[in-house]
Amino acid sequence: MPKGFVVTKWTDTDGLIVQLNYPEELKVDLDDMMRVFYAHITGVAEAGNVLVRLEKVQSNVASYFTGMDSPTPFMINLILELGEDPDMFGEAVIKDINEAILKYLRQLGTSISANYEVVKKLKQYLKNALFLLERLKYLTKEQLLAQIYYSQKGRKILELLRERAYSKKQLQALLEESLKKIITNLDITLDPFVKSGLVKQDWIEGVAEVFLFLISDFTIFRAPAFDLIDNAKNNLPNPNLAEKYLSEVKKFFADYKPTEEDNLVLARNLTNPDKFDYLALFRDRPYPLNKIPKGTDEGALDVAHLLSVMEKDNILKIIKDNKNVEWVFLLTDVAVRPFYPEYMLENIRKDQEEGIIKKETAIKHLDYLEKVYYDFHEKKGK
Repeated sequence: MPKGFVVTKWTDTDGLIVQLNYPEELKVDLDDMMRVFYAHITGVAEAGNVLVRLEKVQSNVASYFTGMDSPTPFMINLILELGEDPDMFGEAVIKDINEAILKYLRQLGTSISANYEVVKKLKQYLKNALFLLERLKYLTKEQLLAQIYYSQKGRKILELLRERAYSKKQLQALLEESLKKIITNLDITLDPFVKSGLVKQDWIEGVAEVFLFLISDFTIFRAPAFDLIDNAKNNLPNPNLAEKYLSEVKKFFADYKPTEEDNLVLARNLTNPDKFDYLALFRDRPYPLNKIPKGTDEGALDVAHLLSVMEKDNILKIIKDNKNVEWVFLLTDVAVRPFYPEYMLENIRKDQEEGIIKKETAIKHLDYLEKVYYDFHEKKGK
């Protein structure tokens, strides 16, 4: 799992300097940081991400750079074990963490005392961020599917496997051609596909390669929070709030149309464990803003900021009652629905008929789809 964070900045007078590292016992080699910096500035030195392998300290570095054109060029480095890849945590969470760190860094100024408080809060945040990354080992199936959807690589892999089965070698080549970049650690990118049951990996007799077979598919969209709506129809938590809540829900869904852009917003919320916890919490009931249950380490999580982001994303809605008390409601639930990929049957028939895939590949894929079909209907019958 991640070893920690190193934040550096570029100055015209001193060059690259270490702003801070967490935990403090994490060893920082400035030469290593320069290697990461050079990886960023080779080319146009724009903002972006790189992954650099550091053999000397046995680490991979997932680094985000704000670009040389930014007011202060910062480099946020997540120090990983060798073999680890930021893909294993998902683009959404890493992006959220980098944005939060930058929010703190931009508060730094000339006041020593003020900077001390900012750095203190930032270190607390970094501590919590490492804990957050640790929690990503325990994602639900719902979150794994959202992680696939939010990732550019994940969406492209899904698009390709919806066409036909490919060997890992074929898939990697197509992926690199489409995304115009080298793909490292493909197995890490494929991990949520396998864990969630979307893909089955298997050998085909006579072929010395592992093939990937899509055996399930899914969709993601907003759905009404039916339990909350039923409660509101029974005037819960009180008639005044119930009326306002039902009005907000009706107004939102009157104009709602699923789009890829909006679905990415939903996936981003699901893949963040903190946001997912609050989504699950508000599925059961609304809470007054000042009585929302908190975790054991209350100082580690900026609840107000998290709720504000979720409200901006139209996941939550804050509504005032007739006593001016603010209540937090789930405005829209997030539905991730797996489904049987019936379209694959025609794809397989057509590909085999046209000689695009071998007979053995078609038979193997059909066998898996048949098993999934009967397993699905057996569970449904129960």
